[in-house]
Amino acid sequence: MARLDGKIAVVTGGGGGLGRAMSVAFAREGARVVVQDLAEGAAKGTVEAIAAAGGPEAMSWACDVADSAAINDMFDHVRADIGLANVLVNCAGVDHTPGDGSGEGNTGTDRQVATMTDAGWQRMLDIHLNGAFYCTRAFVGALLDAGQPGSIICISSVAGLAGWGPIHYATAKAGLLGLVRAIARFNGPQGIRANAICPGVIDTPMTQSITPEMIEGLKMITPLGRVGQPDDIANAALYLASDESSFVTGQFISPNGGLVII
Repeated sequence: MARLDGKIAVVTGGGGGLGRAMSVAFAREGARVVVQDLAEGAAKGTVEAIAAAGGPEAMSWACDVADSAAINDMFDHVRADIGLANVLVNCAGVDHTPGDGSGEGNTGTDRQVATMTDAGWQRMLDIHLNGAFYCTRAFVGALLDAGQPGSIICISSVAGLAGWGPIHYATAKAGLLGLVRAIARFNGPQGIRANAICPGVIDTPMTQSITPEMIEGLKMITPLGRVGQPDDIANAALYLASDESSFVTGQFISPNGGLVII
């Protein structure tokens, strides 16, 4: 029996990078996966990758996670077309936003706070934090109505643990940890678990802007001597999505090679 047989998983930001790796891994272990992404073509690409890997039929859904009405619509359609989702991965994210000062070379310097616009700050929080909440609200509400358990996995970052990277990114990722703690405490009695994965530097399109010199420097200060691969995160997500982690909630797992030890 596969580890996720009978599960229905919604993966936001599933069109590429970590989201695609987790979606394919979940399907490989028997889950029916709903791949959400802002880009319709990317979401469909992951569905095609699942089919090529021999996974169960998957569903793509294109919308903005920062649009609460669109998120509610997605969950309504999932329940009507496939069934009650019992795994949610909040993975949708970006590493910069228009107006955050990165175009002026200020991200990561002492000028990033002074040069960031209201819009740049708000968009980052809308995608990472508000979007995760909107999805979590719809997901939890449906489970409570049905009296069923479920698992929520929020993809945070070592930035949320250590304050690294752009300030709005680190802030949003830290906020996800608060969301996980609160849901674990409030909804644990109903069998709804919430945990976070806090990746280190992972080889995905989002990290392609890091220079080779910086990557080598990070490897030198990482005890395991390498950057991570998407499957390193997918494997952690598989554990949290499965019943193997049935006594785990409110926790943070940080696959980062020892770069940040918590």
